[in-house]
Amino acid sequence: MKKFQRLALATAATAAAAAAGLGVAAATANATTASAAHSTQVATAPGGSVRANERVVEAFLQDVVDEHHADTAASFLTPNMQWSGGTVGTIAGSANVAGLFAGVVAAFPNAHATIEDIFGQGDQVVVRVVVSGTQQGTILGIKASGRNVSWDGVDVYRLSHGKISNIWAGDDWSAILYDTGTYKAPWIS
Repeated sequence: MKKFQRLALATAATAAAAAAGLGVAAATANATTASAAHSTQVATAPGGSVRANERVVEAFLQDVVDEHHADTAASFLTPNMQWSGGTVGTIAGSANVAGLFAGVVAAFPNAHATIEDIFGQGDQVVVRVVVSGTQQGTILGIKASGRNVSWDGVDVYRLSHGKISNIWAGDDWSAILYDTGTYKAPWIS
């Protein structure tokens, strides 16, 4: 197992444990009890329209990342959901993936995702996004730096019956490492 995969799994486990202490685990364990005031999810029928699927992804990013309601993440996900982050690894299960997003929101409490492009086809939605925030907590083993971090991502979401069943995350880890002061690639001046 690669270092980033171990760190991603540890981050998800830590986030899930931290979430349990904050009452988030209970919310993610039973997504149907998520607060209606915080849920902006758009329901789609089986085989929902492309635009309806795009609205689910937009609502997920707004509610979980922009509005920092990590406790509602699981309500957007299928039970057997998988998040794949390339060299970071794969995280399976809605509670674990919700824990990953809870960890991101905890590390970047002022996180904001700006959707630059969004388009879909069939049951898939592609989002080009810029995520930014101030790192106030540990992420992937990187201690809080207090620095503003910004990275681009091109993420592919697959939906099933109005819920996210897969995310393939293509995030710019070099930008994250650079902005946190962890690593400066030789090509960055």
